[in-house]
Amino acid sequence: MIKIKNSQVKPKNKMPAQQSKQTKKSMLEKLSEMEKLTKERFTKLLIKDLKEGLSKAKEISMFEEADFDRITNLIEHEKKRLELKNFKWAGMDKTFIFKISGKKDNSEIEINGNKTLRDLFERIEQEFDLDPGHLYEFHIGKYVFGTLCDEWQERFDGLDDYKIGFVLEAGGLNKKDSFRFTYDFGEEKELEIKIQDIKNGK
Repeated sequence: MIKIKNSQVKPKNKMPAQQSKQTKKSMLEKLSEMEKLTKERFTKLLIKDLKEGLSKAKEISMFEEADFDRITNLIEHEKKRLELKNFKWAGMDKTFIFKISGKKDNSEIEINGNKTLRDLFERIEQEFDLDPGHLYEFHIGKYVFGTLCDEWQERFDGLDDYKIGFVLEAGGLNKKDSFRFTYDFGEEKELEIKIQDIKNGK
Protein backbone atom coordinates (compact mmCIF):
# COMPACT_ATOMS: atom_id res chain seq x y z
CA MET A 1 0.00 0.00 0.00
CA ILE A 2 1.36 3.46 -0.91
CA LYS A 3 1.59 6.10 1.76
CA ILE A 4 2.75 9.73 1.48
CA LYS A 5 4.41 11.38 4.43
CA ASN A 6 3.79 15.08 3.97
CA SER A 7 2.01 17.01 6.66
CA GLN A 8 1.67 20.04 4.39
CA VAL A 9 -0.46 18.24 1.83
CA LYS A 10 -4.12 18.48 2.78
CA PRO A 11 -6.72 16.71 0.62
CA LYS A 12 -9.63 18.83 -0.50
CA ASN A 13 -13.30 18.07 0.10
CA LYS A 14 -12.83 15.64 2.94
CA MET A 15 -15.86 13.54 3.82
CA PRO A 16 -17.60 14.28 7.12
CA ALA A 17 -16.42 12.03 9.97
CA GLN A 18 -19.70 10.08 10.16
CA GLN A 19 -19.83 9.46 6.41
CA SER A 20 -16.17 8.43 6.34
CA LYS A 21 -16.70 5.97 9.19
CA GLN A 22 -19.62 4.30 7.40
CA THR A 23 -17.70 4.13 4.11
CA LYS A 24 -14.67 2.66 5.85
CA LYS A 25 -16.85 0.05 7.54
CA SER A 26 -18.44 -0.86 4.21
CA MET A 27 -15.03 -1.16 2.54
CA LEU A 28 -13.71 -3.39 5.32
CA GLU A 29 -16.77 -5.63 4.99
CA LYS A 30 -16.26 -5.93 1.23
CA LEU A 31 -12.58 -6.71 1.73
CA SER A 32 -13.49 -9.51 4.13
CA GLU A 33 -15.91 -10.92 1.53
CA MET A 34 -13.26 -10.76 -1.21
CA GLU A 35 -10.71 -12.36 1.11
CA LYS A 36 -12.98 -15.41 1.30
CA LEU A 37 -13.41 -15.51 -2.48
CA THR A 38 -9.77 -15.34 -3.55
CA LYS A 39 -7.26 -18.17 -3.52
CA GLU A 40 -4.41 -16.02 -4.80
CA ARG A 41 -1.62 -15.39 -2.29
CA PHE A 42 -0.76 -12.03 -3.86
CA THR A 43 -4.36 -10.78 -3.61
CA LYS A 44 -4.64 -11.96 -0.02
CA LEU A 45 -1.51 -9.98 0.88
CA LEU A 46 -2.94 -6.83 -0.72
CA ILE A 47 -6.21 -7.28 1.18
CA LYS A 48 -4.38 -7.80 4.47
CA ASP A 49 -2.25 -4.69 3.91
CA LEU A 50 -5.25 -2.52 3.03
CA LYS A 51 -7.29 -3.74 5.99
CA GLU A 52 -4.43 -2.91 8.34
CA GLY A 53 -4.12 0.56 6.81
CA LEU A 54 -7.85 1.21 7.05
CA SER A 55 -7.97 0.14 10.69
CA LYS A 56 -5.43 2.86 11.54
CA ALA A 57 -6.85 5.59 9.29
CA LYS A 58 -9.51 8.11 10.29
CA GLU A 59 -10.70 8.55 6.72
CA ILE A 60 -10.26 6.72 3.44
CA SER A 61 -7.52 8.27 1.33
CA MET A 62 -7.37 8.35 -2.47
CA PHE A 63 -4.53 5.81 -2.30
CA GLU A 64 -6.63 3.38 -0.28
CA GLU A 65 -9.47 3.80 -2.78
CA ALA A 66 -7.00 3.00 -5.58
CA ASP A 67 -5.78 -0.09 -3.70
CA PHE A 68 -9.39 -1.21 -3.20
CA ASP A 69 -10.10 -0.80 -6.93
CA ARG A 70 -6.96 -2.79 -7.73
CA ILE A 71 -8.04 -5.65 -5.46
CA THR A 72 -11.54 -5.62 -6.98
CA ASN A 73 -9.96 -5.86 -10.43
CA LEU A 74 -7.75 -8.76 -9.35
CA ILE A 75 -10.78 -10.63 -8.01
CA GLU A 76 -12.61 -10.10 -11.31
CA HIS A 77 -9.67 -11.45 -13.31
CA GLU A 78 -9.35 -14.42 -10.97
CA LYS A 79 -13.03 -15.13 -11.60
CA LYS A 80 -12.44 -15.10 -15.36
CA ARG A 81 -9.44 -17.42 -15.01
CA LEU A 82 -11.69 -19.82 -13.10
CA GLU A 83 -14.26 -19.61 -15.91
CA LEU A 84 -11.53 -20.60 -18.37
CA LYS A 85 -10.43 -23.46 -16.15
CA ASN A 86 -13.98 -24.83 -15.96
CA PHE A 87 -14.84 -24.18 -19.62
CA LYS A 88 -15.81 -27.40 -21.43
CA TRP A 89 -14.02 -27.47 -24.77
CA ALA A 90 -15.16 -29.79 -27.54
CA GLY A 91 -11.49 -30.33 -28.39
CA MET A 92 -12.13 -30.88 -32.09
CA ASP A 93 -9.08 -30.97 -34.34
CA LYS A 94 -9.31 -27.78 -36.38
CA THR A 95 -6.87 -25.69 -38.36
CA PHE A 96 -7.22 -21.91 -38.32
CA ILE A 97 -6.19 -19.54 -41.06
CA PHE A 98 -5.50 -16.10 -39.62
CA LYS A 99 -5.14 -12.88 -41.57
CA ILE A 100 -2.88 -10.64 -39.49
CA SER A 101 -2.89 -6.91 -40.22
CA GLY A 102 -0.69 -4.13 -38.89
CA LYS A 103 -0.24 -0.50 -39.89
CA LYS A 104 2.36 -1.40 -42.51
CA ASP A 105 2.59 -5.18 -42.73
CA ASN A 106 0.13 -7.99 -43.41
CA SER A 107 0.52 -11.73 -43.22
CA GLU A 108 -1.45 -14.96 -43.32
CA ILE A 109 -0.77 -17.79 -40.87
CA GLU A 110 -2.16 -21.32 -40.90
CA ILE A 111 -1.93 -23.09 -37.54
CA ASN A 112 -3.59 -26.06 -35.85
CA GLY A 113 -6.02 -25.31 -33.01
CA ASN A 114 -4.18 -27.70 -30.70
CA LYS A 115 -1.13 -25.44 -30.81
CA THR A 116 -0.79 -22.95 -27.94
CA LEU A 117 -0.96 -19.17 -27.84
CA ARG A 118 2.78 -19.29 -27.26
CA ASP A 119 3.13 -21.13 -30.58
CA LEU A 120 0.98 -18.49 -32.27
CA PHE A 121 3.12 -15.74 -30.76
CA GLU A 122 6.30 -17.38 -32.10
CA ARG A 123 4.78 -17.54 -35.60
CA ILE A 124 3.82 -13.86 -35.38
CA GLU A 125 7.29 -13.06 -34.04
CA GLN A 126 8.86 -14.69 -37.11
CA GLU A 127 6.44 -13.23 -39.66
CA PHE A 128 6.77 -9.65 -38.38
CA ASP A 129 10.44 -9.86 -37.36
CA LEU A 130 9.73 -8.90 -33.73
CA ASP A 131 12.53 -8.67 -31.20
CA PRO A 132 12.41 -11.53 -28.65
CA GLY A 133 12.01 -10.99 -24.93
CA HIS A 134 9.35 -8.28 -25.06
CA LEU A 135 5.96 -8.32 -23.34
CA TYR A 136 2.89 -9.20 -25.36
CA GLU A 137 -0.80 -9.92 -24.91
CA PHE A 138 -3.75 -11.37 -26.82
CA HIS A 139 -7.22 -9.79 -26.45
CA ILE A 140 -9.67 -12.60 -27.22
CA GLY A 141 -13.31 -11.87 -26.45
CA LYS A 142 -13.47 -10.69 -22.84
CA TYR A 143 -10.14 -12.31 -21.97
CA VAL A 144 -6.58 -11.00 -22.08
CA PHE A 145 -3.74 -13.51 -22.26
CA GLY A 146 -0.07 -12.88 -21.63
CA THR A 147 2.84 -13.81 -19.40
CA LEU A 148 1.36 -14.05 -15.90
CA CYS A 149 3.10 -13.08 -12.67
CA ASP A 150 2.06 -11.31 -9.48
CA GLU A 151 2.65 -7.83 -10.90
CA TRP A 152 0.57 -8.51 -14.02
CA GLN A 153 -2.41 -10.42 -12.62
CA GLU A 154 -4.66 -7.36 -12.92
CA ARG A 155 -4.02 -7.32 -16.69
CA PHE A 156 -3.90 -10.95 -17.71
CA ASP A 157 -6.54 -13.66 -17.39
CA GLY A 158 -4.35 -16.66 -17.91
CA LEU A 159 -1.06 -18.22 -18.93
CA ASP A 160 -0.12 -18.35 -22.58
CA ASP A 161 -0.06 -22.15 -22.68
CA TYR A 162 -3.77 -22.37 -23.55
CA LYS A 163 -4.60 -24.05 -26.85
CA ILE A 164 -5.69 -21.73 -29.65
CA GLY A 165 -8.92 -23.61 -30.38
CA PHE A 166 -9.82 -23.58 -26.71
CA VAL A 167 -9.42 -19.82 -26.18
CA LEU A 168 -11.23 -18.91 -29.40
CA GLU A 169 -14.19 -21.07 -28.41
CA ALA A 170 -14.13 -19.75 -24.83
CA GLY A 171 -14.01 -16.19 -26.17
CA GLY A 172 -17.02 -16.86 -28.41
CA LEU A 173 -15.12 -16.22 -31.65
CA ASN A 174 -16.03 -17.80 -34.99
CA LYS A 175 -15.07 -17.53 -38.65
CA LYS A 176 -14.63 -13.88 -39.78
CA ASP A 177 -14.35 -12.64 -36.18
CA SER A 178 -11.22 -10.81 -35.05
CA PHE A 179 -9.06 -10.42 -31.96
CA ARG A 180 -6.07 -8.22 -31.08
CA PHE A 181 -2.39 -8.79 -30.39
CA THR A 182 -0.34 -6.12 -28.61
CA TYR A 183 3.44 -6.33 -28.48
CA ASP A 184 5.99 -4.37 -26.42
CA PHE A 185 4.19 -2.08 -23.98
CA GLY A 186 6.97 0.55 -24.34
CA GLU A 187 6.51 1.15 -28.07
CA GLU A 188 3.27 -0.66 -28.68
CA LYS A 189 2.71 -2.55 -31.90
CA GLU A 190 -0.89 -3.63 -32.33
CA LEU A 191 -2.06 -6.22 -34.83
CA GLU A 192 -5.57 -7.28 -35.80
CA ILE A 193 -5.96 -11.04 -36.22
CA LYS A 194 -8.96 -12.10 -38.28
CA ILE A 195 -10.16 -15.70 -38.44
CA GLN A 196 -10.13 -15.99 -42.21
CA ASP A 197 -11.13 -19.66 -42.32
CA ILE A 198 -11.52 -22.77 -40.13
CA LYS A 199 -10.76 -26.24 -41.50
CA ASN A 200 -11.37 -29.62 -39.95
CA GLY A 201 -8.30 -31.74 -39.30
CA LYS A 202 -4.64 -30.87 -39.78
